[in-house]
Amino acid sequence: MRHFQVTAGVFFLLAILLSLNSSFAEDKGSTGSPKKESDMTIFLDSILIDTEESNGNDKDHEIREPKPAADADLDKPVLSKEGQKSSGGKEFEEAMDHLREGNLASARKKLSALFFSTQSESEKLMIKTELDKINERLIFSPRVGPGSFVYTVKGGDSLGRIAKEFGTTYELIMRINEKYRSTIRVGEHLKVIKGPFDVLVDKSDFTLTLLHYGDYVKQYRIGTGKNDKTPVGEFEIAEKMKEPAWYSGDGVYEYGHPKNILGTRWMGFKDKPGLYGFGIHGTADPDSIGKSESNGCVRMRNEEVEEVFTFVTNDTKVVIQE
Repeated sequence: MRHFQVTAGVFFLLAILLSLNSSFAEDKGSTGSPKKESDMTIFLDSILIDTEESNGNDKDHEIREPKPAADADLDKPVLSKEGQKSSGGKEFEEAMDHLREGNLASARKKLSALFFSTQSESEKLMIKTELDKINERLIFSPRVGPGSFVYTVKGGDSLGRIAKEFGTTYELIMRINEKYRSTIRVGEHLKVIKGPFDVLVDKSDFTLTLLHYGDYVKQYRIGTGKNDKTPVGEFEIAEKMKEPAWYSGDGVYEYGHPKNILGTRWMGFKDKPGLYGFGIHGTADPDSIGKSESNGCVRMRNEEVEEVFTFVTNDTKVVIQE
């Protein structure tokens, strides 16, 4: 009888301990650490805002789409091993400090200035690598940060009207919000990047650089005119065409015709005295990129001219320099 009473007492104590452990576990998150109010999230359709980042301070806020656990490292500062090892001067180290702190906009501004001022091709390539990583987050993803904002769709809105209001294109709004149809609904939240974007063409190294308020966005390889036919100066985009026809000296060739050399996109410059018919276009000859073989226009690979096309409006400034 005494043995039975002792055994029952042991089981009773074990039950109490298990109950206390269960209560303690309920007060913790899935990682075993107590939840904080700042760990809560607010869902805006497909966009996710961290409440800790939306408290009105002056840090670089990000609005992120929900991501699986495997992509959690995307929220860390984008700093390559090459960048960590580079001496790069005081300005470069300051940019890297901003990057480690997660201040992407500040880092981009400093790195952009260095990109255009450095004479070292190896350092330029290293800086470009860091800038491309930053812009994948700030520009080319649904994340909202410095330079972009969340627009809430109102009655009567269309993507074209929203794009016109903010100096951008409906194609860019669709791309950065990962939309595959142009239909929108009242109350929908869209990432919008306010324009303008500008284009810088450098004939000396066959590059076209896309800029946003003077900061580097992306750089592409191009082809230019034979016999130095590509003009130098400041131009303005006057027309945009998808799948353009080519009006050549010996006839008109519709898109897809073997003699049509314009590729998939055309962005024509506003005419200037003595300069008519110039522009930026794709190509039917990708091997001509990096060479001077056109009749004066700027050539791009089709997939890349299509990307630039989404940023350019009918008043985009284009600067061509030697």
